Amino acid sequence: MPAKKATAATTTKRPSRRRGKAAGPVMFSVRGSNLALSPSAWSGTGGNLLGGHITPEIAVRVSSIFAVCRFIGQGVGVMPVHIHQTLPNGRKVPFNPPAAYAIRRRPNPWQTSFDFMSLQAYWTALHGNGFARILPGERGFMSTLIPMHPTRVKVEQLPDYSIRYQFLKEKGGWEPLAQTEVLHWKWMSENGLWGMAPSEVCATSIGLARQLDVAATAYWRNGARPDFVIQTDEKLDEAAIDQLRTMFREMYGGANRGAPAVMTKKMTLTPMQSNSMEQSQYQQLRDAILPDICRHWGVPSTLLGDAKMARYSNPEQEHLSAQVWCMLPWQKRMEGPFDMALQPVYGDDVYVRLDNRGLLRGDSASRAALYQSMFNMGAITPNEIRDFEDLEVLDDQAANETFMQLGFSTLGNAAAVAAAPEGQGVTDPPPEEVSAEDSAQTARGPGAGVPEAGGFREGQYVYWAGGEGTIEHLMIDGVLGVEGSPFAIAATEAEPAASVRVYQDGQPTEFTVGKRVAELSAEPLDQEENE
Repeated sequence: MPAKKATAATTTKRPSRRRGKAAGPVMFSVRGSNLALSPSAWSGTGGNLLGGHITPEIAVRVSSIFAVCRFIGQGVGVMPVHIHQTLPNGRKVPFNPPAAYAIRRRPNPWQTSFDFMSLQAYWTALHGNGFARILPGERGFMSTLIPMHPTRVKVEQLPDYSIRYQFLKEKGGWEPLAQTEVLHWKWMSENGLWGMAPSEVCATSIGLARQLDVAATAYWRNGARPDFVIQTDEKLDEAAIDQLRTMFREMYGGANRGAPAVMTKKMTLTPMQSNSMEQSQYQQLRDAILPDICRHWGVPSTLLGDAKMARYSNPEQEHLSAQVWCMLPWQKRMEGPFDMALQPVYGDDVYVRLDNRGLLRGDSASRAALYQSMFNMGAITPNEIRDFEDLEVLDDQAANETFMQLGFSTLGNAAAVAAAPEGQGVTDPPPEEVSAEDSAQTARGPGAGVPEAGGFREGQYVYWAGGEGTIEHLMIDGVLGVEGSPFAIAATEAEPAASVRVYQDGQPTEFTVGKRVAELSAEPLDQEENE
């Protein structure tokens, strides 16, 4: 028996598996038209089980999709862009090449840096790809960045594995562009050439959301399912039934829904209880769409209005989760194309970094505690703190210097102070017992300590109005830091300053105060002076 002839509708020609050099460039479209990555090619329904092809333009009409893309786009847009260079010794310093103006300030005449970065992140989150054309000018090879819509760009991989882009011009025709002329941002990819469109990857969830929107519109517009049944003992023909149905729809449907109904004789109204259950199931389906959509993009649903998952104890953790598992990958995704464009021109040690500190900004109390801790350890200057808080920096040169607390001591000195008899201080060790490190610390110069000043010496037990203690440090030239406080005392030869360990009941405490020597006394003060 002869075999039946196969038809085009039931068979698909299997691609050749022969290896060899490609005859020409392999072209891919960001629309997912390539058979290998397009879900529609396998399902025949645009990648979703509910029917209908889901495009990015349709997908963004779902509120959950738009919320996710907006969250990512604006999150990337608010991050300042910095350009750095790594020196041979490993130190990272700011780098300001001519191309920095287009990247950090004004990419093109009609967009700010926020507009440009938000647009590219939005396109990449929705279409899977974002493109910008690099135009040379007075600032070098990258003077202007022109956005190119993803639906008008194709990607080609040439036989030598280089990349070439094809851009559809306004008046028609494809314009070829070299890889060095295009910035290309990609979402998740299976081949590394272009990103998969999220609208096709999660087409089933988007299709369900669209069907729920259509069903809700029809339900509330014309009452697709009746809420009640009209019963009568009289016999009605079809015309009378249609007239009665039309009258009730006009009087109690649409905007008049819920108005009290007035029935004629021999007519009763019976509510359909099943509808309330169906409405509840509909709302549950609607509530399930947001977490499912967020799951594809890695965005915590609570940050987009998912009240069911929100807890009093988890907002901070959700923000950290969004930063680590969502925004941090997007930072790296947006930095990569800039690095690939700048490094061939300025060197491999040049890189772009998006600053996410604004997204992690704490409250006023948390920031103050961080600044105080970093200031006390000499990590930042007063002007850097003011700059972090968007305050005007000070012209005083001292505001650009770091300060270190000087009220620290070794364990041996602390033990000696504790063992000393009450009223006696601990003298410095003999010169022969002083190490080289200690000698460097006690070197005499601007800002260094002195053994004696103003008639007092280090280790002497002193008194002042309201307290007593042991002098740990004396200074006649420089600024004396006060332990546990961001304040300092300026010391001069005319007005020496001292760092004093506070004593209470004859025992040293953990507190250190800064005093001018003129405020100290070698003898206990009487009651009136203390008051």
